[in-house]
Amino acid sequence: SRRPQELSRLAVGDERSELGLYCDEACGLEGDPTLAQCPGRWKVRTDHAEQCFDEHSALWTSLHEALAVRVTTLLNKLINLHGVRVTGLRFEDGSLVIGIARTFKILNCPRCGYCKRGRESRSIRRWRHIGLWGNDVWLEGEIRRLRCKQCESVVTEAVPWARHDSDFTRSFEDAVALLAQQTSKTAVAVLTGISGPTVGNIAERVVAEHLDPDRLRGIKRIAVDEISFRKRHRYLTVVTDHDSRKVIWVAEGKSSDVLKSFFTEIGPDACEAIEIATIDMSAAYRQAILEELPNATIVFDHFHVAKLPNVARNEVRRELVRNAETAQQKKVIKGTMWPLLHRLENTNDKHMEVINRVRLDQSLGRAYMIKEELLDILRNGQPNAAFHLKRWMGWAARSRLKPFVRLARTIRDHLDGVLAILSERITNGLAEGVNNKIRLLSHRAFGFHSAPPLIATIFLCCGGITLPDLQLL
Repeated sequence: SRRPQELSRLAVGDERSELGLYCDEACGLEGDPTLAQCPGRWKVRTDHAEQCFDEHSALWTSLHEALAVRVTTLLNKLINLHGVRVTGLRFEDGSLVIGIARTFKILNCPRCGYCKRGRESRSIRRWRHIGLWGNDVWLEGEIRRLRCKQCESVVTEAVPWARHDSDFTRSFEDAVALLAQQTSKTAVAVLTGISGPTVGNIAERVVAEHLDPDRLRGIKRIAVDEISFRKRHRYLTVVTDHDSRKVIWVAEGKSSDVLKSFFTEIGPDACEAIEIATIDMSAAYRQAILEELPNATIVFDHFHVAKLPNVARNEVRRELVRNAETAQQKKVIKGTMWPLLHRLENTNDKHMEVINRVRLDQSLGRAYMIKEELLDILRNGQPNAAFHLKRWMGWAARSRLKPFVRLARTIRDHLDGVLAILSERITNGLAEGVNNKIRLLSHRAFGFHSAPPLIATIFLCCGGITLPDLQLL
């Protein structure tokens, strides 16, 4: 008779017949997929994958073992996890449970990396894996506990196929994080069959592992800005690198101490290497930079400085409306709001008629011309910009317009940062763009209850994290 290896020819068929066999030399005919009968000594019945061998039961046992090895080999290729071999499989409540065994003996501490051989205890545990053929897949295997001498505690061993304190494999968590980069947490939860908070916890673990530790090295130019993420004045401080254009640090709060904690984290040498810091005229951030960055030039954002004269001009207009005696006078003054917002060279004919009616000897006319002069200085950046800016401050201080008197005092107190706009030709627009993306992430998730999940999402989407390519569908 033929050997089992020669008889075990796997045929892919329907549920009634998954195995096709050949009879011995008595007839040499191929077995019928549904019910095979031959005149020889062997009778092969393949209905519902049940094979009966007359007088050759031991031969069928060898054949069954050969086929089982082939299934485990297939699963080893499919799950493709390091340090794991498949020992068996079964279906349980509509899910595929794959038994696994480790291919190593040494125990490793997940916190400090301490290695040893002896274990304290062991148990059976499951990890959720990426689905296979439309079925949920769980890996079931032994997990051990060890006593770490460095941590002085008993901890669960680190395994290469899953992160510490996680019920999911690395491949599953990377797939969830890859989806979270592109869509909302609710959509990710529906696609993967997990809850929204679990998606946030997975994002935190993935960010902790994949975030580049060298992102805080070699920093030359930074952009600092705050963003509100909840009502009742809950803010985040976001630090972005101008050169890499990536978010490098995020923390809750917007005080001077919060920014100082960033400078403490990067160290004094890195603080001395920072050359430029762009901010939005925040007094708290300015104080922290002046105290911690000895060689940095503070550059105020052009938009925030250019907004100040427009705000002052509008205060003058509103004061005139309040002091107007007749309704007709109030209507005329109110009609100047939008025309006076435009730059003189950008006005159309209709707006130009309104501007021409504003007399220069009136307070509203002086406010408009003072505003235009400051914006011209900020835009043109003359070589002697400091002289022109000081002359403008004198004009504003003598204008007898209280909003512009206060503005002249503000410009004088922040003169170095304003002049840096003209010399460095850099703005805080990068930080403002990052803030817009953070708002999109927050709106996409319908808000965050706490800062850590939002910070993890920010690093995941704006921190330059590149996840491995996964073919999910």
